[in-house]
Amino acid sequence: MATERLVITEREIIRARKMAETGETPDGKVFIFTDTKFTGLGLRVQGKRASWVVKWKDVTVTIGYVHPVGDRTMTAPKTVRELAATVLSLMKEDGSKVKPFLDAHWSGQKKEDALKAVHKKADTWTLRECVEATIEGKTSAHAKAKITANTVKDYRGTFSRECFAKIMEKPAALITRGDIESVRDYVKKHIGTSPAIKIIAYTRAVLDYCAKNHAGQSGLDRVDPWWQFLNAPYAVQPRNRRPEVQDIVKTLILAEEYLTRPLPGRAVTKPGVNPGTLAGLWWLVLTCQRATAGMSLLAHDVVPDTQSEDFMVAAWAEDVMKAGQAHVLPIPIRAWQHINRFRDQGRHAGSQEWAFPSERKSDVHATSSGVYRILSRLGARDALEQPPKGKKPPVRTERRDLLTEAGIPWWSPHDLRRSLTATLDEHGIPGGATVILAHDIHEKEALAVGATERERENFVKLRTARITKMAYGGSQYISLKKEAMRIWCDVILDEYERQKAEKEQQQAA
Repeated sequence: MATERLVITEREIIRARKMAETGETPDGKVFIFTDTKFTGLGLRVQGKRASWVVKWKDVTVTIGYVHPVGDRTMTAPKTVRELAATVLSLMKEDGSKVKPFLDAHWSGQKKEDALKAVHKKADTWTLRECVEATIEGKTSAHAKAKITANTVKDYRGTFSRECFAKIMEKPAALITRGDIESVRDYVKKHIGTSPAIKIIAYTRAVLDYCAKNHAGQSGLDRVDPWWQFLNAPYAVQPRNRRPEVQDIVKTLILAEEYLTRPLPGRAVTKPGVNPGTLAGLWWLVLTCQRATAGMSLLAHDVVPDTQSEDFMVAAWAEDVMKAGQAHVLPIPIRAWQHINRFRDQGRHAGSQEWAFPSERKSDVHATSSGVYRILSRLGARDALEQPPKGKKPPVRTERRDLLTEAGIPWWSPHDLRRSLTATLDEHGIPGGATVILAHDIHEKEALAVGATERERENFVKLRTARITKMAYGGSQYISLKKEAMRIWCDVILDEYERQKAEKEQQQAA
């Protein structure tokens, strides 16, 4: 390591930048300009980075950069020395305050505000308490803009990420823009764009809510609303996958083959697909509903259509729909009977609570991830299960991508919506997809878990009448929905019967 002691000027800054740009220093290692005008300040060049550093005893802190150019770039010696003086005093007082101060400083706060933030007492709500207060307030009966159960699930999923853990117990008044941006960047890099955007959206929502409604308790009355300047500088790229009907059906038939045998290359010898979960996948294919809402269908919310023997009617309450509006969908009897072939084989078949109960627990419904896992396992995209601590990992051969082997391009349940639209366009009713996928009316009714058998029977009768009224008495476009659902379900089921017959002929030959 080479060191040059002098008063750092613009000339040394230019030299440091050139070294960092080329990645070359005089001795090929670390090179440091040590400032003789401010003791403890240095400009260090290592690799392709030129950093401003402050040293106190055995501790060295990076306070900014000359290269590469970014959010913490400083090239004015006077500005650097002023920041270094503040940082050095904090290092002497309490080293733990340096990082929060720098985060606050680089988030745009004035020096006085940044210093106030790190000297605050932790006597106000933590970020976790702010999250809970926001959820409680936004789900209360008198909330102005009430959020749905799915949004609550999204909130909890976002703030329960491991990378959030270190700041969830931190007082909200002490959290900095840098804290949140570091979480955002980690999620973007390791998880994906959409979850990273949610980090920003939900953090802003929580801090906005608490600053407006619980300013004193949260401590947010003491800080500038820096969170309003948070941003996610990227967008989710639209997907354009549109699986062909033949490939959708081929996938379902492939999944059906593993109802009685394990998937290849797996240590687990039990069947690779559960019938109840496969019923859920068939349900999503034939209805094209969003997976979370589709699996949240209550048992008493799918009833016979009292005005047509050829249909059932399914209804979803507004609190499970993404748009926050209730939705009614006619289901052709042919489709419902086909789905029941698999539902009846499920471990918890006949559940009085859920139309598609979980195969693991009788009191919860199958999840969208559980249904999706059928596809991910067939495509060898699922994560390998880890053995319990202290036990040897299971012996397994190489997993096979059964979808690719069968010539099936990868698809997900959400892609079905584009397939539905294309199919109905071809059949001359482009508006059919719109009414199947859209939502209109506001109705909600839930069956109490502790109801008696007589109460349950009476409720179901009343619910059937209510759903029929919803279907035929509101702006649900029920006739168009019936025509569209009949066409789509017939296309899928006709292709299923064709492929099954062809397979049987091949096996008999």
